[in-house]
Parts: sequence; C-alpha cells; structure tokens
Amino acid sequence: MNRLRRIAGLALLLTIVVACTKLVPARPPACCAAPGYSRTQVEAVLGKPSPPEPSSKFHPFPSPPPDAPIYTTEHGYVTVHYAGVNGLATRFSMDFYEGKAPADAFTITSSYLPDDAVDLKTDVVGKTANIHVYRSAKLAKTLPASRGMLYVECKGPEPATLCYTTDVVLGAP
Repeated sequence: MNRLRRIAGLALLLTIVVACTKLVPARPPACCAAPGYSRTQVEAVLGKPSPPEPSSKFHPFPSPPPDAPIYTTEHGYVTVHYAGVNGLATRFSMDFYEGKAPADAFTITSSYLPDDAVDLKTDVVGKTANIHVYRSAKLAKTLPASRGMLYVECKGPEPATLCYTTDVVLGAP
C-alpha cells in the first residue's frame, strides 16, 4: 500500500514536471522587429508606435530619429529604422529602462530576431560595445545583401558587465 502511494506520487510529480516544461518555451517566439521584417509585421506584434507614459528615472525616453518610430516594451524602448515609409526594418535598437547584464541583454534582444537566427558564438568585447554575431537563413532570403548576418551590439560605459542599449544591425558593426 505504501509502495503504491510512492509510485502514484512519483507519477504525479513527473506529470507536473512534464506539463510545466511545455509551458515555458526554450526560446521566446520571434517578435518581428529585426531587420528584414516589414513595418506591418513589426506593428502586428509590438502595436503602433507610442511614447511611454512617463519616462524612466533611470533611462529617459530617447528622442526618435525622423525615420524611426519608438515602441514601448516590457524591458525598454525599441526604435526601429525602416527603409522608406512602409519598407523593411533595416536596424533596431533597444534602450533598456535599467542596465542589464550582457547575458540578459542578449537573451532579451535575441527574442526579437528571426526564429531561425543562430548565435555563431563569435563574441567580441571592446571599450564601447560587446558584440554577438547571428546568422539567419530567412534574413538572407529577404535581404540577400546581408548574407543573413546580424550583429547585436551591447553598449554602455562598461559593456563587459552592463548594457544600457542593444543595437541590431546588418553587416559589419
């Protein structure tokens, strides 16, 4: 009887663990803000550009460039640059509300990349930026000149330990 209860308890615990792992995806879905996506695709996920209610006391609202609307997200402000009025996104940057550790900043930013983007594990840390390189077959098809290469740059006064901004650009940084 006692052995049967332990087996039933273990089976229940295993069922709960399997159910919970299915609830937490290994990687967040692509958010469509990366270069290569159209403005319609970006706004289908992020909504229409809108200024935040109040700016953060740690990191004030950035002023938008003339061709780049700003979207408010959970972690910071996303500024997307488009080629033309309804063209494809050519770059985007995220200004975090508060500084992030580089690993966290890259994880958050990679959720905006195409779902097939692969980190090439070619990290470069310099005085002004910490850079990760990604490759995407989807991006290579959409923007052939990019060869599918995305450079994610973590920027801040000490980019090896803290990021205030990440920029995602095509080609060499």
